Amino acid sequence: MLKKGWILLFLLLGLPVQAVPTDDIANILREQEAAWNRGDLDAYMQGYWQSDKMRFVSGNKFRYGWAETLAAYKKNYPDKATLGQLKFTIEETKMLSNYAAIVVGRWQLIRVKDKPNGVFTLLVEKIDDKWVITHDHSSD
Repeated sequence: MLKKGWILLFLLLGLPVQAVPTDDIANILREQEAAWNRGDLDAYMQGYWQSDKMRFVSGNKFRYGWAETLAAYKKNYPDKATLGQLKFTIEETKMLSNYAAIVVGRWQLIRVKDKPNGVFTLLVEKIDDKWVITHDHSSD
């Protein structure tokens, strides 16, 4: 309630109100969820750092690079039925600095035949004034 009061005061005084980084970071995951759920993997990948240094770890595999990760998603999720409906639950976002955060949470896919789920740890960094996922470790 106190936070909303300060925001209202800033708005009334005409002062700029900036979202806190954790809100910006949560928005990345909400945008990814929405993109996944409409079947748009290209838009889903916009939450990731578009670099060959971006790292994705799952199972016993290390995958490097934005383009390689997108190609793997398209291969492993070729249609809407395979994609299902994605749900992210953020358990904690810990700011490491003004430019880096660790996000820990859960993911779940709801599909006709199954409901795979697991956990994730993300390193999210502010690069070129934009928050992006630079490291994703997801498991089931």
